[in-house]
Amino acid sequence: MLVIDDNRDLAKLLSQHLSSRGFTVATAASGAAGLALAADLDPRLILLDLRLPDMSGLDVLGRLRVLLPAAEVVIITGYPEFSSALAAIKGRVVDYLCKPFRLGALDGALTRVFGAAEIGGTERPVREARVGRAALRMVGTSDASLALRVLIRQLAVTGVRAVLITGESGTGKDLAARLLHADGQRADGPFIAVNCSAVSETLFESEFFGHERGAFTGAVATRRGFVQMADGGTLFLDEVGEIPLSCQAKLLRFLDDQTLMRVGGGQSIQVDVQIVAATNLDLRAMVAQGAFRSDLFFRLNVAPIELTPLRERPQDILPLAAFCLDEANARYGKRVPGFTPEAERLIESSRWPGNVRELRNLVERLVILSMGAPIEARDLPAELFADAVVSALGSHVAAMSAAGAAPARSRRDVTTSLSEANRAHILEVLARVNGNKTQAAKMLGISRQTLRSKLTT
Repeated sequence: MLVIDDNRDLAKLLSQHLSSRGFTVATAASGAAGLALAADLDPRLILLDLRLPDMSGLDVLGRLRVLLPAAEVVIITGYPEFSSALAAIKGRVVDYLCKPFRLGALDGALTRVFGAAEIGGTERPVREARVGRAALRMVGTSDASLALRVLIRQLAVTGVRAVLITGESGTGKDLAARLLHADGQRADGPFIAVNCSAVSETLFESEFFGHERGAFTGAVATRRGFVQMADGGTLFLDEVGEIPLSCQAKLLRFLDDQTLMRVGGGQSIQVDVQIVAATNLDLRAMVAQGAFRSDLFFRLNVAPIELTPLRERPQDILPLAAFCLDEANARYGKRVPGFTPEAERLIESSRWPGNVRELRNLVERLVILSMGAPIEARDLPAELFADAVVSALGSHVAAMSAAGAAPARSRRDVTTSLSEANRAHILEVLARVNGNKTQAAKMLGISRQTLRSKLTT
């Protein structure tokens, strides 16, 4: 879902309420940012304020009808007018809510769009999306990135039933899964993403295979499980290694014949689902330790995809940073022009242990804090300076070793250089904010206590 409203307090309240109903929610504070997010996310429902800082909500509605003709829209406004209400009705909106409105009125609109069965009282560890190929983009020109694109396209075209995606946290397993779906024969079907670590052992069968009314205490209505929700499409099992060992046999049984039986039911239900599983764990090691079933591993590992960490494809770092900058500019309505050459050098030399997710989060934070000027080296966190020093010293040691000479600097010298680089950057940031340690810590992405510790060591 997408909330487009420049009242951040209201947007936050609506986001929390919708999240409590089991929906994934994004927010935008301007018409331009809302349209950009809508193009990227393809939301099923959009809550749209009529008075936005950069354009009329009715103008946004008109563009949404061209961009996403199938999306449902609810108008929310503090300035109800007959003309705007009439225009909204002509724009085929689900509801027209006047501020202040009760959240129950919003629930009524949700019921009209999704039906009562899909609106729960608690958040479920699942996301459903219609994945549009145009909204997905894998950035990078490295050999690893190009080979990955080819592999995904090949697997998508063949319609393989099970794919296992492995890679470190933040390498883009979710994106790879969505591309597999969007490029394949099930692109018009649902894409159901499940966070396996959030599914408890006791509720596994009910969540995955559904339940009949009266199957257990609290089962007041028949409910589809994740598997049936994905019928005709793709079921993405994120963090599949977190599925309890006692539940793995139940998943394996479904994979063997693509049939399920709801809890409390007596009838087998046939479905057609592609399974894409992902993990940052070593499943082979878990099999050896008895923590993961070998038969389930081999059943999932029919078509393996291994994602390369960002540090092993450095030529992708700057294109990714530029892409993340464009994303953040659109999301927050900013016009940050780019990075200075020195900043680019530091970004490219970082190890990025959190991979693409870490890079995206950093760029987003920099855009939020930016006043519109190019991002400079002094805007970057101290850790990037440390990585640059390590990289430079590593190259120096390698060159000296190749020449048959002993490196002149000791480990203690290296540690001192790192400490000096960190401290120099912190002092620069403090100078920019007139000594305000709280603000400096926020810009550096560290706690105030950590900042104090770095200054005293």
